[in-house]
Amino acid sequence: IPFNLGKAIKDKDPAHNIELMPGDVVTIFGVDDIPVPLEKRTQFVRLGGEVKVPGIYQVSPGETLPQLVQRAGGLSRDAYLYGTVFNRESTRVQQQENLNQAIRRMEAQVQAQAATTVQNVYDKDSISNSQAQAAGQRMMLERLRNLKASGRIALEMDADRPELPALTLQDGDSITVPSKPSFVAVFGAVLAENSFIHRSNGTVADYIDKAGPTREADLEAAMLIRGDGTVLSNRAQRSWVGFGNMSFMNTRLQPGDSIFIPEVVDRRSAYTQFIQGAKDWTAILYQFGIGAAALKTLKN
Repeated sequence: IPFNLGKAIKDKDPAHNIELMPGDVVTIFGVDDIPVPLEKRTQFVRLGGEVKVPGIYQVSPGETLPQLVQRAGGLSRDAYLYGTVFNRESTRVQQQENLNQAIRRMEAQVQAQAATTVQNVYDKDSISNSQAQAAGQRMMLERLRNLKASGRIALEMDADRPELPALTLQDGDSITVPSKPSFVAVFGAVLAENSFIHRSNGTVADYIDKAGPTREADLEAAMLIRGDGTVLSNRAQRSWVGFGNMSFMNTRLQPGDSIFIPEVVDRRSAYTQFIQGAKDWTAILYQFGIGAAALKTLKN
């Protein structure tokens, strides 16, 4: 027997405030059980950081990100719009599902590789090496399982003239506008994993030179993690540009950017053995919303 809960409780309408009988079951459905139109949903988003009035806002259907920031009084004097972090719950769920699927595929590949190696190795030393490699791969898989997708959506703004895109807000969105950082981070296969003062004309090559790449550094697989959440890959740019890697190395950095340099695969360590089967870190970072902090966790 359908009834209107509002009319039953608030209005005491006898047509809806039905007298209950022993054995009756009353079920109140939510929007997750029965999808309802957006204009009938109550939606809240979190806005924080360098805005005049941070807080949790109820948004109207169709309200966009710039409209919300304007309603919050606009940006503060120290706002770094280019580095705005925009997280969406529905995106996080999808990213986590994709990450879990990728981990399952990698796990199957590791198991198949281990089985093949055991069947084709006969001396004790080779068996010990294979077992050590398999143990390292399982350890890396365990680290991957502990990673959690953030749900971050890259806003892809122009670094010189950043403008918030007219992105329609959804329930559960979280927006953080940081203050402008003064540093650029370099980590991975370098002598000095550190943060360096940002220089307006500094390029990727300049900061790699400051950090000092090690002999095992795989510069061709270096990655630039932008402050807006996008990722540039040296190897990907080389394949598209077609005239070497100077386009990537000459890329001008923005405050808050990070450079990651992996080790060469030929070292055959547990870390590089695993990466050999999943080398495209750009896709992992971008599609699963995994940032520089998570990549450091994997490396360590």
